[in-house]
Amino acid sequence: MTISFQKKIFLGFIINIIVVIVAAWIFLIRINTSRDTMMDAKLDALEIFLFTLSILLLIVVYFIIRSQLKAKEKAQNLLEENKKLLQSILDNTSNPVFIKKLNGEYLLINKNFGELFGTTNERIIGKTDYDFLPKEIAEMYRNSDLEVAKKLTELKSEETIEQKDGIHTYIAVKFPLYDATGRIYAIGGISTDITERKKLEDSLRATDAFFNMSFDIFTVAKNDHFIKINAAFTNTLGYTQQDLDEIKFMDLTHPEDRATSDEVLAEIRKGKTVISFKNRVRHKDGSYRWLDWNSNIDLKEGIIYSAARDITETVEMGIEQQKAVDELYENEEKLRVIVENIGEGVIVANADKKVILANYMANDIFGIEEDDKISTDLTAHFELYFPDEKTVFPAQNLPMERAFNGEITDDVDVVLWDPDSREKRRVLISGRPLVDQDNNIVAAVVTIKDISQYKKMEEELEETENKYRKLIGFKNDKKDEKEEDKDKKKPLE
Repeated sequence: MTISFQKKIFLGFIINIIVVIVAAWIFLIRINTSRDTMMDAKLDALEIFLFTLSILLLIVVYFIIRSQLKAKEKAQNLLEENKKLLQSILDNTSNPVFIKKLNGEYLLINKNFGELFGTTNERIIGKTDYDFLPKEIAEMYRNSDLEVAKKLTELKSEETIEQKDGIHTYIAVKFPLYDATGRIYAIGGISTDITERKKLEDSLRATDAFFNMSFDIFTVAKNDHFIKINAAFTNTLGYTQQDLDEIKFMDLTHPEDRATSDEVLAEIRKGKTVISFKNRVRHKDGSYRWLDWNSNIDLKEGIIYSAARDITETVEMGIEQQKAVDELYENEEKLRVIVENIGEGVIVANADKKVILANYMANDIFGIEEDDKISTDLTAHFELYFPDEKTVFPAQNLPMERAFNGEITDDVDVVLWDPDSREKRRVLISGRPLVDQDNNIVAAVVTIKDISQYKKMEEELEETENKYRKLIGFKNDKKDEKEEDKDKKKPLE
C-alpha cells in the first residue's frame, strides 16, 4: 500500500504532537514534589525514547520532504521541457493557435498567431483581446469565448482578417480545456487560413455556373463513363447523370462511327488533343444526333474533358444542300446537252450582263470559243443592219437589251456583218428575261437562228423560177424591181 506525501507528513505531525504531549506530561510529573521517586528512572528512559523517536521522525520527514522536492523539481523540469516542446510544435504549425483563461487572459499563443496580430508570446501573456484589438473585434471574440464556456462544446466560425497582402478568411475552432477534476479552466483556439480554398470554391462555383449555363455540351469522363455532364447534354440527348452512370459513353456511338471513334479515343488516352471530331451519338429516344467534339485528357488522373456542339441541323442541311447541288449539277448537265444539241445559237447572260453560257452554235456565230469573252452587246462583234442591208439596226432594239428591260421578243430579223472576215449572216434573234420569285430579272436568254442558207436557197429558187417562166414566155412585171433589190445589196458585198 502506497502512502501519499501528504499522508506521510500528516502522520509524522501526529506522532510529533503525541511525543510533545508525553514530554509535557513527564515534565509536569517531575514538578510534583510528592511524586514517586522510583518512577524517575522509568520516566527518564521514556523521555530519552521519545526524544530519540522525535529526532528519527524529523530525519524521516526531512528525507521525505527532500525526495518530494526533488520529484517536484524533476516534474517542473519535465513540465518546462514539455511546455517548450509544445511551444515548438505549435510554432511550427501553419495554423494560428492560442490558449486563454476564462477571464480572457492569454496563457499561450504560437508564432503564427503572433505574426497574425503583430505580437509575441511573451508580450501577450496575461493580456486580453481588448489590449491589442479594436473594441468591436475584441467584443466579438469575447462573446464567442463565453459561448464556448457556457455550452462546453467546440464552436466553429468563419472570420475575416485584414493582412498586409489583403483580406484573409479563416475557419476558427474554439474548444474548452478541462483540469484534472473535469472542470473547464481555459479556452483553446485553432484557426485555419481558407483564403485560397474560398477563391477555389468561388472559382468552382463560377465554373459550375458556366458549365451548366453553356449552350455547348460539356462532359467529364473517366473509366469509360461520363462522371459529370451539363444541362446542355441532357437537353440535347435526353440523358441524366443517373442514366449515364450505367452506360459506357462509347455504347452511345452510332455503329457506323464506332471504329473511327475508338481510334480517336485511343489517341486521346495517349495525351493527344482532338479538335473537331464529328460522330453520331444516340439520343435517349433512339434517334441519333451529330456532335462536333473537342477533347483532351489529364494523363495523371486519367480524366477526359470534352466540349461538343450539336451540328445535326447543319449536317442534315449540308446533306440536303449537297443533294440539291448534285441535282442541280445533273440538271445543268442535262440542260447543257440539250442546249448544245439545239440547232440555234443560245446565249445566257446574268444580271451584270456577263455571258455565263453559250453553246457551240453561238461560239461558231461569234467565232469565239470562250463563253465569257462574248459580249451581250452585238455591236462589239458585228455591224447590224435591217434585212435591206442598208439601214443600221439600233442596238437598243436588240432582244438582249429588251429582255433586261423585261420584254419578250421573237424572231427579230437582223443582218450581222463581220467587217474583219467580210462575212454576213442573216439571223432571227429571240429574247426572254429570267425572273426570280420576287419578280426581279436575274438573267436573259437569247437564241440566234442563222437563216442565211435558207435565204440563199430562197433566192436561188426564185431565180430558177424566173428563168423557166422566161423560157415559156411568162412576163414578169416585177423583174426590174428584183434587179433593183439586188443592186441595193451590193454595198455589203
